[in-house]
Amino acid sequence: MNTFKQFSLLASAVIGVMFAACEMNVPPFVGPTDRPVGDTTIIANTDSLIIPEEAAEWNIPAEAIDVLEAREICAGLESGATSGTKYYVMGYVKKIHSKHAEGVSGYGNAQFYMENAKGANSSDDFMAFQVYGPKGQKITDPAAVEVGDFVVIYGELTNYNGIYETVGKGAAQIWKSTNPLLAEQSDKPSEPEVLIIPEEAKEWNIPAEAIDVLQAREICASLAAGDSTEDKYYVMGYVKKLHNSHESGVTTHGNAQFYMENVKGKNSNYDFMAFQVYGPNGTKITNPAVVEAGDFVVVYGRLTNYMGNTYETTGKGSAYIWKSTNPLCVEPEPEPVEVTIFDIDLSTKGKIDTFQVADLAGTEKWKHAQSLTNKRTEIKGANNEDWLITPVLDLTGMLEASLNFKYKFSDTILAEFQDQYEVLISKDYDGDVANVNNATWIEISGFSYETTAYSESGALSLPVEMIGQKCYIAWKYKTAETAHTWSLKNITVKGMTFEE
Repeated sequence: MNTFKQFSLLASAVIGVMFAACEMNVPPFVGPTDRPVGDTTIIANTDSLIIPEEAAEWNIPAEAIDVLEAREICAGLESGATSGTKYYVMGYVKKIHSKHAEGVSGYGNAQFYMENAKGANSSDDFMAFQVYGPKGQKITDPAAVEVGDFVVIYGELTNYNGIYETVGKGAAQIWKSTNPLLAEQSDKPSEPEVLIIPEEAKEWNIPAEAIDVLQAREICASLAAGDSTEDKYYVMGYVKKLHNSHESGVTTHGNAQFYMENVKGKNSNYDFMAFQVYGPNGTKITNPAVVEAGDFVVVYGRLTNYMGNTYETTGKGSAYIWKSTNPLCVEPEPEPVEVTIFDIDLSTKGKIDTFQVADLAGTEKWKHAQSLTNKRTEIKGANNEDWLITPVLDLTGMLEASLNFKYKFSDTILAEFQDQYEVLISKDYDGDVANVNNATWIEISGFSYETTAYSESGALSLPVEMIGQKCYIAWKYKTAETAHTWSLKNITVKGMTFEE
């Protein structure tokens, strides 16, 4: 028998004698039968676990382990490995992690260290990392975990670079606690909401970066109300229920609306909404039965925190169902179509008023000009800085987009002066010309600086980071002592999309 077990049995015996002498009535304990129950203060300087009397009626599972046993399991794992088996781990809260309050407010999970003996401040501790509350519910008050609480946590264990802890991101939970802020929720044990991919979906080659519903919720929770992610995500889950506007959305717009959860049929409070999503390959849905409760689906698109209280995909068909177990949700490869996003003829007087003109330096600015045979919009003059900026261009739903414009220079622009004549694009320009130089602008290249007779620029691909965004395109004229006239006529922006 190892030293720890010998000490535990000795402590149990001593405490039993003390209780008999004092004629104390200890409530019957159902659970780990080799754990003493009683006054937790009498062995504060040891690493033996004593279960407090109030926890004796919890019906702690017989297989529950203490902090030292949890550490032994983790020590047997390779760095980064997980136990694969879920454990009930008992102990006292030793101290609160520095990220605990932030984790509760941002994600609803707690972070703290556990020890066997209350108040011992033992070096042999165990970390409850990013754990949810009872029944897998998010924790809303940091005070729901305090030093000295007796807790039982439930989940997989891991050896994280030598730190022994639970698997994070809400995969583990507090099963029971003596903290009164958690006591009302902890009537019954609850399985963490772990996603299990069905057999038929394992052949889909789901991208390794795909996330589940709880992970999608965490990403959305980190966003400010109304904000969306720049990146697109594959989100896996089961259809929990259809939105009450699902059928009308399919009939009118060809998009579906439904709620997803990690565990099929759980009817979880921790769901995620697929909002106005198209079918596979971005095709419109024609039959509401393409989505039904219980289907396993993978949706693809950007995520948003709508109004600060609904976690969902961005709408209007900007996300779509990548794969589904529903046999009706199989569509042929669609052919993307070309659409015109913006088209204007700047040789027509008054059309320049559609643009913003930022006259930042010099006496000249972009303006309409004409002769008997040449109507155009142009800029000329040394020591000028002037911007011609389109209205906002909506590239949401686009797979790709391009710019084409008809133009000429009054003379060939030598290489050392070409940076004075730029075509730029921005997605963070706020529409105020006073802030034009505060925005992030990306160059659109590919047009010739040797064009001295009106010619098309050809289709210039817009940067990939602008696709799916709302943006502005600008012609920036910033000259020094050497300057040439830049004349524009037709400007067209086109995109490829699955939308009609």
